[in-house]
Amino acid sequence: MRRCAGAMADQQQKFIIAENPKENSSLPYLLRLPLESAESVVLATRDTWPSDKDLYCHPVDAWPDEPEILEALDVQMCRRRGKAVDLILRRRRRRRSMFVWTKNRKGRTLIFWRSSSSMKGARPGIRVPQARALKRQLTVAVDSNERYAWKFSDYNLKPVTRDLPIGDYGLFDDNKLIVAIERKRLDDMATSAVTGRLTFTLQELSALPFAAVIVEGRLSDLIKKDNVKSGWLLNLVAALQIQFHRVTWMFAETRGIAENYAYRWLSAAYKAYHFYQNRGASDESESNPLEQTRAIPILDAYGRRSTAAAEARRGTIWTSKEYAERFEVSRHTARSDLKKLVEMGILEPRGSNRNRHYVLSQKET
Repeated sequence: MRRCAGAMADQQQKFIIAENPKENSSLPYLLRLPLESAESVVLATRDTWPSDKDLYCHPVDAWPDEPEILEALDVQMCRRRGKAVDLILRRRRRRRSMFVWTKNRKGRTLIFWRSSSSMKGARPGIRVPQARALKRQLTVAVDSNERYAWKFSDYNLKPVTRDLPIGDYGLFDDNKLIVAIERKRLDDMATSAVTGRLTFTLQELSALPFAAVIVEGRLSDLIKKDNVKSGWLLNLVAALQIQFHRVTWMFAETRGIAENYAYRWLSAAYKAYHFYQNRGASDESESNPLEQTRAIPILDAYGRRSTAAAEARRGTIWTSKEYAERFEVSRHTARSDLKKLVEMGILEPRGSNRNRHYVLSQKET
């Protein structure tokens, strides 16, 4: 009995391929995936390994009592990653593969078994954020202290000047900073790395869901600057990248390339953020980049006015007192913001003196 129990426990840790006991099935093989979370997934498929094409897999409710086992393979890793399961076997050949859960146009869930060989013959079904796929213009915040900022005139981005707590360019979600880019010229990057200022910048950036450092300059030029000790500066940059591994780094040869990459990176980060947000807390994922990160709430002048305009469209009637209390600013700042919203044609003043209040402009209704 102990030997039998031990054999069963050993099999629980292996990737099992068995014959499908269901007669005349078009999927003659059963697979059992031993996930690291102790759960197992049972699938039926038509071959023992994906070669030229991805293999379609059909979920099976339970593993049969006494299947005819064809292979019991040692597993190096079998781990769920969002809508996929990564499988790595302990053997020299045909060791890496993945199982991907996706949906067709009718909303039906499909499962495919993929290997590096099958991916050569078919387009991988993994979602890859593409900047050109954005359906609407993005508004990118540019820090008010940024000199000679990227204009993004050739791209589907609308730059708006704001006060950013970190980074030079950012994306907001409901007045919360969710994405930031720190733009550096090569000399500035090298100096800030040596003095330690870059370390503090990276500390703040790494707390965001998505962050990047884009350097306008060649990596080879950084190596040429390393005249203190051979490789010392490059070692320092490498150590910072490892220490703050959540932050993406890019060395762009020219200003134009840096701006181009920034646009595509911001677009990809925007899509990824909303993709992971929409998955909900019930989604079991070990690779959600939003975990252990936080969006930074910002209500600068632009943010206050944007929020006030949005709430006015929902029926809010503002007074300077209520505005000041809502955004925790002085009455003077509140009157200044409301005056600006009137000049922009968003609000209209009504009444006078103590009875003055602000409603949504007729142009906005």
